[in-house]
Amino acid sequence: MKGEAVPNSPNSGGARRLAPAVFAAPTADASALTESQGAQLFTPRAVGFELEADRRELVACGQELQAAAPFQGRSFFDDSLQLLRRLACRIAVIGQVKAGKSSFINAFVGRPGLLPTDVNPWTTAVTHLHFGCADTPTNVAAQFTFFDTGEWEHLVHGGGHIRELTQRLVPGFEVELLQKHVDAMRSQSEQRLGPVLPSLLGQKHSFPSISTEILERYVCSGVPGSREGQKGAYADVVKAADLYFTGKEFGMPTTIIDTPGTNDPFLVRDEITRRALETADVYIVMLTARQALSSADVALLRILRGLRKDRILVFINRIDDLGDVVRDTPSIVEQVNAGLRREFPTSQIPVIAGSALWAKMAISGSDADIDRALTRKMKAYAAQLAEPAGEPQSDAGSSRKEQNARALLLCSGFSVLPQALANLAVHSRAGHVLKQICRSFCELGQVGRNATLQAVDLLEAEEKSILSRQQQGIEELRAIDAEVSKNEQLTVALGGLLVDLQSRTDQVIDEHCSAMLEVFHGAVSDFSQDECENLRRAIADGQRRGVWRCETTALRQRLEECLIGSFRAAEQDLGKLAGHVFPRLQQLLIRHYPQWKQTNEAANDPIEAELPSLGALSQMVALDLGEPWWKGWWATRRNADEQVAELDRLVHDEFYPVADELVHATRAQLKAQQSAVLQKSTSIYMGLVEFLQEQNKARLARTRVLISAGDAFRKDELRRGREARVADLKRQVPIMERLLGRLENLDRAWAEKIG
Repeated sequence: MKGEAVPNSPNSGGARRLAPAVFAAPTADASALTESQGAQLFTPRAVGFELEADRRELVACGQELQAAAPFQGRSFFDDSLQLLRRLACRIAVIGQVKAGKSSFINAFVGRPGLLPTDVNPWTTAVTHLHFGCADTPTNVAAQFTFFDTGEWEHLVHGGGHIRELTQRLVPGFEVELLQKHVDAMRSQSEQRLGPVLPSLLGQKHSFPSISTEILERYVCSGVPGSREGQKGAYADVVKAADLYFTGKEFGMPTTIIDTPGTNDPFLVRDEITRRALETADVYIVMLTARQALSSADVALLRILRGLRKDRILVFINRIDDLGDVVRDTPSIVEQVNAGLRREFPTSQIPVIAGSALWAKMAISGSDADIDRALTRKMKAYAAQLAEPAGEPQSDAGSSRKEQNARALLLCSGFSVLPQALANLAVHSRAGHVLKQICRSFCELGQVGRNATLQAVDLLEAEEKSILSRQQQGIEELRAIDAEVSKNEQLTVALGGLLVDLQSRTDQVIDEHCSAMLEVFHGAVSDFSQDECENLRRAIADGQRRGVWRCETTALRQRLEECLIGSFRAAEQDLGKLAGHVFPRLQQLLIRHYPQWKQTNEAANDPIEAELPSLGALSQMVALDLGEPWWKGWWATRRNADEQVAELDRLVHDEFYPVADELVHATRAQLKAQQSAVLQKSTSIYMGLVEFLQEQNKARLARTRVLISAGDAFRKDELRRGREARVADLKRQVPIMERLLGRLENLDRAWAEKIG
């Protein structure tokens, strides 16, 4: 049919031609997505506007600094600028199956109806919506990646951590259920795709535009017996869906991650969801108003404890289902806040109550839809929200539709959502990258300015020496030889400082990781001792025939507290070492070149980095299992001493590996910090030495020409070249000063944001 969209990939596996595209990748900003006045009230650009402004400023400063800096260091500039250009904020939306994640995302990205909202509970695909990202493939708006043969076999036959836990901890029923689920998926795919299935595995389908029909075929459930080319045909074998949009609706390049969902018996899906979350910067946890913070939601939050708990936002969806939104919403929010305080006692996690349905209406609904939604109770709720927020309840300059859309959007929670996410994004990986690059550029700017001034002084001194002592070329050569020797000594000294820094930081990392492991083991032993004592009391109280449980939340929290404290202590010690190196490098330069200008020591303050992955704390262990397992555990122990000894062994066997993994993650994070410091210092200072060496070579060549007989023309040419070089360097000095001022202002601003 004319106008049909077909896969771009030559390895399309015989996919049929599809219906016309209806969601072509837009080029306009979010404000131009719809004519609805509601869209103008919802400003998702606020999410990354501040980060994007700083990113653009750093790119501009980096490019100017790279062009102006007199010393070598191009690779460091290139790497930093490439990282800035590819930087994106990744926001994951996670929650239970049918919590309304897809509807929420559709409203959040301003495209109602984009993602199918009847996603198959069996679907394992993670959907990424990329907005304005630098790595967007050419002429591709949608790309779907299929499981390869090995991954498919992994799903069928098990293996890996999830299957290991299933076999070891839940014998019988859970393993069989997992096998049934995987078999059902494969059988359904074989029925739908037939002989085409083997050719699809490991391949990708790409499309130049996005349509509802395309998405339904790849990530929607379909109906039993549907065939290739019909709804849900590929859903069971799609591992990832990537949708690309050229606009920057969120202020900076942003990826929204739609996860399959949690709280279903398909354990493989939980593992896939967890892997997707590991790469995210900010997490939106979707709850539902009628069942807010259920046991499954608490389990999900415990998983997020293993990620970046200071980047979580909870959105209570579907308050439109409540009978009395004014009365019920505050109590639900307080219930959720109380649960969060129990799980995250040291964190302030923002909670927003709202409705994706209302947001959709406010952004793209008709007058009639908005009027029907704004009941008397709804208007009362809008007035209740507007009063503490300082929002005007009416605007004489606005139409009735605009006022109603504003009220509905306020009730939906979407009007405050962008700013809440913006606050989290500042503390995300993207924010830390911007802060670290800003600090690095400050140091490069300081050294570049000093190197420029140094070069001017040497050239001017050389000119004065030649004018006053034309016949003393031999002495000039000796002075240059002394300068070369001085540079060689400086090179050795700088290299020694950097080698010493690596050695000392290696020692600090080893000492802290060893101490951390000892603290972890002590915490596990203390927990085991307490639990064993509790078990003795339970047996003594006659609970031998009952069911006794071992709650591990307190131990996980204790391990988390120990890790954070130990990591920050190690990071502080590393920061002190690195902070001492920069002044020592400065002192070395001043010793060799007394005219070297002292730099701003405030820039040497250590930057607090991201915490290491706490994913090990989210691992399920035998102690977390339910009543049937504990009944079996009771039945297999003959006496109290055996039960106590077995519990002690079980606690240690389960949590010592967790402790080992936490220490491993900490060591990896500290090593990454060490590597970054060494790479930056080496690039800056060894590049500076190379610049000084090249400067002396040029000076030596000029002096030899000057002492050679009968080469007046060449001498005059060198004089003019030297004068031109001095003039050029002097023009660079104010440029470097201005750049340094901009960077130092930005660095101070980041210090206030993150600390």
